[in-house]
Amino acid sequence: MNLEITSLPSPLRVIVVNPLVPAAQLIAVKILSGTVFGTNQLIDLTLLVYSNELQMAEAFILELENCAFSCVNSMHTSSNLPSITDADVFCFITNFPNPNCIDFYNVITDEMFDSFYLIIKIANNLFGPISNIAEIVKENVINKKNIKSEQKPIFIADGLVAIDILKSLSTNVPYDVFFCPTPLTSIGKNILGEYLKVETDEINDLLVWAANDSVFHVEVEKPLVIQDTISGDNCDWNLVGKDVLRKTNLDHTQFNESWLKKDFIEKMESFASRNPYGCIYKASQISKTLQDIWASRSTECELKSYCSMGVISDESLGTIKGHPYVLPLIFSGDHWCVNERFKENTHLKMEIKRINKVAQEQHEKLITYCKHFLQENVLNQAFIPNDESSASITIDRLSRFSE
Repeated sequence: MNLEITSLPSPLRVIVVNPLVPAAQLIAVKILSGTVFGTNQLIDLTLLVYSNELQMAEAFILELENCAFSCVNSMHTSSNLPSITDADVFCFITNFPNPNCIDFYNVITDEMFDSFYLIIKIANNLFGPISNIAEIVKENVINKKNIKSEQKPIFIADGLVAIDILKSLSTNVPYDVFFCPTPLTSIGKNILGEYLKVETDEINDLLVWAANDSVFHVEVEKPLVIQDTISGDNCDWNLVGKDVLRKTNLDHTQFNESWLKKDFIEKMESFASRNPYGCIYKASQISKTLQDIWASRSTECELKSYCSMGVISDESLGTIKGHPYVLPLIFSGDHWCVNERFKENTHLKMEIKRINKVAQEQHEKLITYCKHFLQENVLNQAFIPNDESSASITIDRLSRFSE
C-alpha cells in the first residue's frame, strides 16, 4: 500500500482591524470558511479592537467558534498596537462614507474620527524595513510564531484613503505591501454586460487607472466578449462581432471606440457616484482582492495574476511615486508590477496627467490633515502605563471632544 502524505502549510496569521463592523465580520467568516485562502490553509485570527470593545470582540469570537469553521487554527482578541511582524495579513476596515476619497468640506462624524484615530495610531507604530526576511523568520521562531517563509506581509484596506495613511505615516515600510479593492472593475463589467446582453463573466479584462471613483480611465481588452469572433470585414472594427451586435440591436455607429471613451465612462461615473460601499459589497470586494493577491503566492509554479486594484505607485506609466492609485497589476509570487499593455496609448498618457493632478491634491490634503490629527490627538495625549500595561501599548478609544 502506497500512502502519500501532503503537509499542510503553516498557519496564516491574520489581524482584522475594527472587526466589529458588519463588513469586517463578513470578511472574517469568508477567511475562516476557506473561500479566500483555500480550504487547506489554517488561520490564526486576531481581532484588533479598542480596549473597551474587548468584551464584544470575545462574544464575536465565541460566535465564530460555534460555527466550527474548518480553517480555524486559533482565534483571540487584542487591543495592543501591532508591529509589522505580528501578522502575515493585516485587514483594515474603516467607517468612511467613501473609502477612496474624503470630503473635508463636510463634518467629520464620530465614526470617521474613530477610523482616523485607529488607522493613524497603528500607522505611526509601524516600522520597517521588512526586506531582511531572514531576521523576521528568526524573530518569529524565537517567539514560537509561524509565518509563511520568505513572503511579504499583506496590508489590505477598504480604500485608497487608508493605504495612503498607512504608507505615509509608517516608517520605512515598503510601498508594495499595501492594497485595496476598486469598485470600478465590477461597475464597468456590469454596464458592458447589460449593454451587450451577456453575463459579466463573459466580458474581457478591464484595465483601470484611477485617483478615486470619479477620476479614472478604463481600457477594455478586445474583443469585449471573451468568446466572440471578430470578422475581418471592417479593419476599423474589433470590439464585438456581428452576432453580438445583432443581439443588442446596435450597429457600429452606435457602439464604437468613441462610445467607450465617452458614454461608457460617463455611465461608470454615474453608477459610482451612488456610493456602492455597503457592508456586503465591501466584504465581497476585499475578499476577491485578497484572492487575486494570494493566487500567485499559493502555488509553486510560475502562475501570474492579472487585476486592477489600489496600490502605492512605483512611478510606472508616469504616475507619482508614493501616491495611491488604482492601477492594472501583474502579480508573480509576492511581487507585482504595473501592466504596461497600453503604455503607448496617447489617450491614456493624457488621462494619467489628469489623474495625477487629482491624486496629488487628494494626497496633500489628506496627509496634512492626518499629521495635524496625529499631533493633536495621538502624540499630545499623555500615556502613563500602569503595571499591567507596561509591557505593551493598548489602543484606548479617544473621544473627539477630549481636551
